[in-house]
Amino acid sequence: MEFFNLNFFNKKLEKYLIKRFFFNFILFILLSLFILFLIEFVELLRRTSENPNISSVYYILYLALLKITESIVFIIPIAIFVTTMITCRSFNRHREMIIIQNTGLHSFKILYPFIFFAFIFCIIYFVILNPFFSHATNSYQKIEQEIFRGALSKTSISKSGIWLRQGSQKNKIVIRASNFLPKESLFKDVTFYIFTKKNNFMERIDAKEATLKENFWVMNNAIINRPNKKVVTIDEYTVKTNLSINKIENSFLDPASLSIWKIPNFINLLKESGFSATKHKIYLYKTIFLPFFLIGLILIAGAFTIKFTKTKASTFFLILSGSIAGFLIYVISEYIYSLGIANKLPTLLASLSPSIITILVGIFFVIHFEKTN
Repeated sequence: MEFFNLNFFNKKLEKYLIKRFFFNFILFILLSLFILFLIEFVELLRRTSENPNISSVYYILYLALLKITESIVFIIPIAIFVTTMITCRSFNRHREMIIIQNTGLHSFKILYPFIFFAFIFCIIYFVILNPFFSHATNSYQKIEQEIFRGALSKTSISKSGIWLRQGSQKNKIVIRASNFLPKESLFKDVTFYIFTKKNNFMERIDAKEATLKENFWVMNNAIINRPNKKVVTIDEYTVKTNLSINKIENSFLDPASLSIWKIPNFINLLKESGFSATKHKIYLYKTIFLPFFLIGLILIAGAFTIKFTKTKASTFFLILSGSIAGFLIYVISEYIYSLGIANKLPTLLASLSPSIITILVGIFFVIHFEKTN
């Protein structure tokens, strides 16, 4: 079929279409990032104004650059949608769209170069941009925790087990567990390393099981080692804590701070340790299905702006309708993702259905406006 001919770059028209789309896309991305950068820079200036450890404006500029990488994954769909509307509207404003349509090209064929660009961009994003942005996001989150919150993350997970940190006015505690049973809030093969505020070792507690209850760790048959004292075993031993299961799960690495190439291994670590990996799965699948979601957005945006209109009122109405349709698609998609994260929908269904819905809605509007032309 002609629609699936991949040699469209041999034609001057398709080259022109994709060139205009590329220029508008880059312009919109740069403008959006610049606005975000200014906002983040001003906010960081405010937050660091009372911090005596940060006096360099250049360091704040560096932090602002790191911070905006968190937002890029949200900007990409908006950029594709808006760029499609701007490009098609520009063609209509200069009567170029009439000439293009008079050559016999239908709407799908006109939007084909934009779809091809979205696929190429997603490949570049997966291979190069996502690992870079996730590393920058991870760096910013570590700096933010250390500077603004006065501590590093309280939780980490690795092949050696689950590592937790808690503190109080009297001491600091590092906790290691080999596994976690969520239904019982039970940690297996637990070791507590307790230090003074000056990092002097106080005691070590070993237990086969430790239950996290409200404000307390409860251990049975706890083995306690203290410097220069005999090892003792206590039937039931409790340790005060400010941790909870929700706090622990929320303190794991943000999915956005992990490259999509590293997320599968981290998901396996979470599963092996007994924690929920739903949030990370949703993020991974959502990113994998991004090209299909962008295709749907291109079809919706293009459907409302390809149609030639004679009056400004009609043009405004179509652009407004397209914008509302895009906004509703975004709201519905985020709602479906949230249902998946809350385990109200199967993970794969929650990740894939927004893309399918967006494409079907886009196809409907394109066909509808084709018939009304």
